[in-house]
Amino acid sequence: MKTYHFISGLPRSGSTLLTAILNQNPKFYSNISNPLARFVKRIIIESHSGPGYYLQCPETKQQKLIQQLVDTYHYDIAAEVCFNTNRGWTSLLPVLEKTYPTSRVICCVRDIPEILNSFEKLFKSNPFVISKLYTEETAETVYTRSTSLMIPGGMVRDAYDSLKEAITGPQKYMLMIIEYKHLTNKPEETMRALYNFIGEPYYQHDFNNLESNWEAYDHEVGIPGLHRIRRKLENKSTEIVLPPDIWQQFSDLEVWR
Repeated sequence: MKTYHFISGLPRSGSTLLTAILNQNPKFYSNISNPLARFVKRIIIESHSGPGYYLQCPETKQQKLIQQLVDTYHYDIAAEVCFNTNRGWTSLLPVLEKTYPTSRVICCVRDIPEILNSFEKLFKSNPFVISKLYTEETAETVYTRSTSLMIPGGMVRDAYDSLKEAITGPQKYMLMIIEYKHLTNKPEETMRALYNFIGEPYYQHDFNNLESNWEAYDHEVGIPGLHRIRRKLENKSTEIVLPPDIWQQFSDLEVWR
């Protein structure tokens, strides 16, 4: 019987790096963001979508369906412990508490201006690639691009709002916050804390020999390099490409502190 944990939080905040580290442990399986959280949400939505549906698919049956769905999604994975990644898991904590009460959610976070800066660097490094992250209108300038990520419905804003809800809600005991800088500066200390949080014996990771191969996915979404990580984990200074006024506008939003 598999054990399930979940990776969520903010984009461009280290979840891909964390996945590469976790996958060194032969007992673990982790991957980049996938649609499982959306499938789970549809079970709940469709159970209320018609007259009498909830009578035939009450909470207990929905829980069974979700558990079977999660098992089926990972049917081809031999690992004992599976980490499923999606930024939507933070908005599904009440569901996870009922269906997987011993599971834990690892939330990768980073200063908001640094996240926007990271997206902008990706955009500028691929000037001949049309990214599906923006529309023709929102891709026009750094101002429209950054704003589109931070308005309701934007990738960063939605993940940020879900995270705020999670860390203030009754299921906050299920969460572990991992700051990007802490993961890159003190990887072993961070990973030991993670193992302790999920109740697993520590595995000695090699932070100088990380593997990552999601280039096909990145090209499909039109953002080459989106999930690229360096083989050797090291904390390098970040080139700032955001205008100072954008950096200032979205500063001091780190509610997890």
